[in-house]
Amino acid sequence: MSEKNSVCCRRVEYVRCCGSDFSLSPLLSSPHSPDMSIAPSSDTVTLSLGASSVVVALKGATVISYQHDGQERLFLSSKADVRTSDPNAIRGGVPICWPVFGPPPADNALYAKLKQHGFARTSVWMFDESQSKISQEEIKAVFTLQPTEQIRAVWSLPFLLTYTVHLLPYSLRLSLHVQNPTDAVASLPFQALLHAYFRLPEGVLPPQTLVSPLDNLAYNDKVTGEQKVNESRRVVDVDGPKGEVDRVYFRAPDELTIAYKGRTDSVKVTKTNLPDAVLWNPGPEKGKTIKDMHENGVDSYICLEPGLTEPFQYLEAGESWHSGMEISFA
Repeated sequence: MSEKNSVCCRRVEYVRCCGSDFSLSPLLSSPHSPDMSIAPSSDTVTLSLGASSVVVALKGATVISYQHDGQERLFLSSKADVRTSDPNAIRGGVPICWPVFGPPPADNALYAKLKQHGFARTSVWMFDESQSKISQEEIKAVFTLQPTEQIRAVWSLPFLLTYTVHLLPYSLRLSLHVQNPTDAVASLPFQALLHAYFRLPEGVLPPQTLVSPLDNLAYNDKVTGEQKVNESRRVVDVDGPKGEVDRVYFRAPDELTIAYKGRTDSVKVTKTNLPDAVLWNPGPEKGKTIKDMHENGVDSYICLEPGLTEPFQYLEAGESWHSGMEISFA
């Protein structure tokens, strides 16, 4: 192993998340940069790079925390359960929606047993330590998902998902790779979406949050029921009837910005091979009906979700598809 990628065992630490303590196994650390490490536990994997860190839950390979510049950048409900023993999706972070986004198609037997947003976000992923690396430029943790007995009960097609979490000094990059095995006898159809919950700065509410550029894009509005509406605004505030916003913007720019009224700081979301973008916040009234959301939690985030929503992607045997998103700040 090269010196650049070499790792060594260091020490045992603990991470507190969602009311539970998770004992970490010995850290994988760079011998030349002791502030760079990968620490797996029974339910999570923690990446540390100086003052930045990322926590990934093995359930769903869900990124549940991203600390950058001393601030938590992602929202996680205090009622979320990140344990692999819990069957429910994690409310917050960056859940992976696959092989469907939203309700599964009702007219195809392939999807008949799937729940909303598919099974990737509730399945237990494997942490691939052999492919996870620490280099001078980044920390990379790799997670994989293949059919299990539980998955085969709801999904008949073979697949291999590989999810790579890259922690860099100034950003977080997430990469999703989908492969249809070479011995597959059928094509693999799917949608994919990274359901990112962005934490809002203290004192900022969703209606004070601005997303751009969205002008001249067609969108479906799930609140009003309107289809393929043309967006006339370049900068869109996250507000709607009773505070609820739920829109799918089609063919959105690969670089989107989250900004805030009266503030100069912003978040840049750069997406790769994910043509669409979902903008969502349930608003105060509907938020009260979400069982795993703590009181007033909906006031603390917006969801900006890069995705492939329509048409479905099809992979023939041996083909693969790659996508991703990067979060950075200004």
